[in-house]
Amino acid sequence: MTIKRRLILSHVIVFIVPIMMTVLVVIISGLGLIIFARNGNHIYVESAWEFQNSCEAVHHVVFNNVGKKSSAGYWLIGLLAPEQNYIRVIEDGETIYNYGNETLQDIGKNFLEDTALNFGDKEFAYTNTLENEFVYFERQTVDGKSYSLYFVSERSIHDEDKMLEAAVQNTIYFVIISLIIFVLATSRLLSRFILKNILLPLKKLQAGAEKIREGNLEVELRHDSDDEIKPVMETFNLMAKKLSESLNESKLQEESRKELVASISHDLRTPLTTIKAYVEGLIDNVADTPEKKLRYLQVIKKKADELNNLIEQLFLFSKMSLGEKAIPFEIINLKSLLEFFVSENFYVWQKAQADVKLEVESNAEINGSFLLLERILSNVTGNSIKYRSEEKFECKIRLKVEKNFAILSVSDNGIGVPKDSLKRLTEPFYRTDKARSHTENGTGLGLSIALKAVEMMNGTLKIENIKPHGLKVVIELPILKELEK
Repeated sequence: MTIKRRLILSHVIVFIVPIMMTVLVVIISGLGLIIFARNGNHIYVESAWEFQNSCEAVHHVVFNNVGKKSSAGYWLIGLLAPEQNYIRVIEDGETIYNYGNETLQDIGKNFLEDTALNFGDKEFAYTNTLENEFVYFERQTVDGKSYSLYFVSERSIHDEDKMLEAAVQNTIYFVIISLIIFVLATSRLLSRFILKNILLPLKKLQAGAEKIREGNLEVELRHDSDDEIKPVMETFNLMAKKLSESLNESKLQEESRKELVASISHDLRTPLTTIKAYVEGLIDNVADTPEKKLRYLQVIKKKADELNNLIEQLFLFSKMSLGEKAIPFEIINLKSLLEFFVSENFYVWQKAQADVKLEVESNAEINGSFLLLERILSNVTGNSIKYRSEEKFECKIRLKVEKNFAILSVSDNGIGVPKDSLKRLTEPFYRTDKARSHTENGTGLGLSIALKAVEMMNGTLKIENIKPHGLKVVIELPILKELEK
């Protein structure tokens, strides 16, 4: 049950409780009167005020029961002392009920008859206090019949009223105590009913928060009730899970950062060491011939170019971390871009004895960066040519469109990559050469830049080996619209 329903139910109960209390008081009072009457006790009228109250009670008993065959409703009149009181009920001139001391029936008779004559057939109620008696006479018409009520009570002082007073007092005490117990019990039950499903979950949340503060991010809270607390528990568990994932990711990023710094240091130090050694050779006049000096300078230039390439790659890698702020996007026709890239690199590939072919099955426009796409293609094809294994090297660039995605693939007939290295090819500075001794083969950032560039354009990059041998890089990019080939 939800907390809202519990609150609504508690309000309903609070509304019903006063009614139940009233019913309880009436029942207890009625039971008290019944017990009082069955024990042979009676009520004695000692004052005009008491007689007036008795008249009111007798009036309701009589006129709520006239017309009924049973006289069971007159039991309340039996509480009046029969020796002190006389009651008579007349229906159309015939007596239908008598109670009490009949010797009292003549008291005030003449006076009442004169009063009845004064009112004629009209309905009336009359009360008079004589010297030592109280007289009450009433006439009413009920269901077309005329009813008269005659009630006489003899003034007296009776010690047995103390019993009634004691009974009434005890009844009042009992009612008050019962009401207090009833209110306390109801309050206790309602408090437990409402707070049980609030306090326990709050304690669970507090315990869970303390565990997280202590560093235990594997904590998971359970809450079986389908109420307002359940989403809070689920959110807490999700928060703990996200914190755990974030901490693990931070650890991985820290390890990756350390590895990246170490890799950069290594790749910068290697060519710098070579440059320093050759410069020292020139200073020490080790290169004592023009041919040696030229060869030394050529090596220095080559290593300087490697450093420049590494710095450019690092700069681009850093710029891509800033997203479109650093590298603005534009609408690009993929077929035009590929044709430009192939024509621009044709002579370089020809010199490297590489046969690169372009196949365009279908064309499309995308939202991306010309610079990044050109760098992706350059890095992928460059890697294929660099790690070639066949004298006759072949590389195929293919473009097609499937389900609102442009699929750009670059495949070669090289030796491929060991299976355990496929997933790590896009890691910064990762090389299959574990010793990292051949830094002249590349910076180790080419495929990392390609992956980051593809992700910036909301695409995916996948690398796989092909049979019988070779490597295939597949890039999927969302298109703006498909164009004719």
